[in-house]
Amino acid sequence: MGRTVVFLLSLLCLLPLAGCNEVAPRTDIQVCIQPPEEVTVENNGIFISPGEDAVFYLEMASGCSVSGVDYPGGYRTARRGGKVELTLEQVRYPTRVTLEVTRRYASVTYLPNGGTGEESTVTYELTNHARPNTDTGVDLFSREGYTLTGWNTAADGSGERVGLGSRITPAPDGVTLYAQWERWTEAASFAWTVVEDGAVITGYRGADEHLIVPAQIDGQAVVGITAGAFEDCAAGRVVFPNTLRWVEDGAFRRCRASTLVLFDNIERIGDDAFTDGALRTLFINAVEAPYGYGYRKESCYADKVDLLILTQGERRLIGYGGCAMWYNLDGAMMAAAFPAYTLVNLGLNGTVNSAVQMQIMGAFLGEGDVLFHTPELSSKYQLLGATEMGDNDVRLWCGLENNYDLFALVDLGSVSGVLDSLCHYLSVKDGRSSYYAVYQDGNRRTYLDRFGCASFYRGVSQEKLSDSVYLDPAYLTEAGMERLEAYYDWYASLGVAVFVSYPCVNLDAVPEGQRGNAALMDERFREFIGGMDSAALVSSLEDYLYENADFYDTNYHLLTDPAIQNTAKWIFDLQPYLGEEAA
Repeated sequence: MGRTVVFLLSLLCLLPLAGCNEVAPRTDIQVCIQPPEEVTVENNGIFISPGEDAVFYLEMASGCSVSGVDYPGGYRTARRGGKVELTLEQVRYPTRVTLEVTRRYASVTYLPNGGTGEESTVTYELTNHARPNTDTGVDLFSREGYTLTGWNTAADGSGERVGLGSRITPAPDGVTLYAQWERWTEAASFAWTVVEDGAVITGYRGADEHLIVPAQIDGQAVVGITAGAFEDCAAGRVVFPNTLRWVEDGAFRRCRASTLVLFDNIERIGDDAFTDGALRTLFINAVEAPYGYGYRKESCYADKVDLLILTQGERRLIGYGGCAMWYNLDGAMMAAAFPAYTLVNLGLNGTVNSAVQMQIMGAFLGEGDVLFHTPELSSKYQLLGATEMGDNDVRLWCGLENNYDLFALVDLGSVSGVLDSLCHYLSVKDGRSSYYAVYQDGNRRTYLDRFGCASFYRGVSQEKLSDSVYLDPAYLTEAGMERLEAYYDWYASLGVAVFVSYPCVNLDAVPEGQRGNAALMDERFREFIGGMDSAALVSSLEDYLYENADFYDTNYHLLTDPAIQNTAKWIFDLQPYLGEEAA
């Protein structure tokens, strides 16, 4: 309670209000808007009585809308005579508010670039997602003897690459994408046989550095590759066609290939197809419509990463952990406490592969960022004791399929089970959603606010809490901590400050024999982190112990009021390290 009081008192010490020049009567308070360049505020710097609503009138650039306001109270917007009426509800203190603006539409022009088909310009609505998914190209262009392997912002492929169906950052004047074609390896290089549904490759006698498996041989669609077909192949890069349905184990035994390009309509391929562990990079092109938005809340993972992508160049405070970070961080409260930073919550599910997420996150970190990491103590994946992908990563693939390009950032040498896990996910997709959709639960609730935090109120505990909670020191392994340190070292080399804390722990859900382990877990974790040069542990585990009555539907999702208290503790722990940049 003391930490919460200290924090709430600190919120009263606001920064001077830039741009507010009038001298207010002592009984009034001044409210200002700090607008982006796309917005003009008609009546900025108004005076109101404490507790009144503050109403502003905004002129918006074409195609733009207000997507967020860093005001900790309630707010609403409405259209009035061609302007946006913004109401900040019950403002009690002098306030300066920053607006976040989203361009609601983005245009992408697709050019065939040597293929057959007409130039096409598509306008994407950005209501649910900040970055649009590109076309899969299946119905746009074709080219005989070539495979469409992606898009590029330059015709010669020297610009930004975008996978088919993956996301592109919108630009005010639109984005132009050129089809990228790769010529099939000569049919004479292959041995094949014809089966009922097409051709199956059984052998290869070529020496191509880039092996482009043809979509057709002798008029037959290539649908399979048998064991040993590419044994000892010298190719460093392999491209599959979108006709390919299965690849047998051992098909690329002792093959040198480090890069694989495939399509998400493949039905069967396992890690044992490449037995020598040479594969390092996997590019996945989309053919199938995504399923995740109709299946799991984790489908929003690509949207969370978009927050990171679109704020590059800003100083970010990035929260990362399992769903205890996702649900239990009050974004408005944390943002108000550290106004020098842009807040991004990357918390996801604690049971899915963390090594994959930490590599993706690292690709978008930069100088001046702060990473606030709260690994879940009951998760061998969060503590990096396990790095293999498995069936449970269905939850992660639900998010990755909404921007497969993210997975191309992952070094396959650091994880295992990738192809097995991918094919498992593709096999359990029993429906289709849309790139334009957003996940909603049975109560039509979405799961993200503008910071990436859980966006709905949780006021009543459910009768039965799912999941198990452990305080087992065996989860803190030497190998896991070495991997964790390697990631922290990488981030530090990018200019990132790393602070480590604890997520909530439901002590009532811990097995009776482990309930006395909190001090031991804290001691051991503190010993590991204390030996690292690139991170600092800023909390004590005893401050993050809770009971059943504090939780919503799992032992990792706090009710809203306890989540606010939890956020106050995190803020209190971070303030000494962020110093003058804390409000």
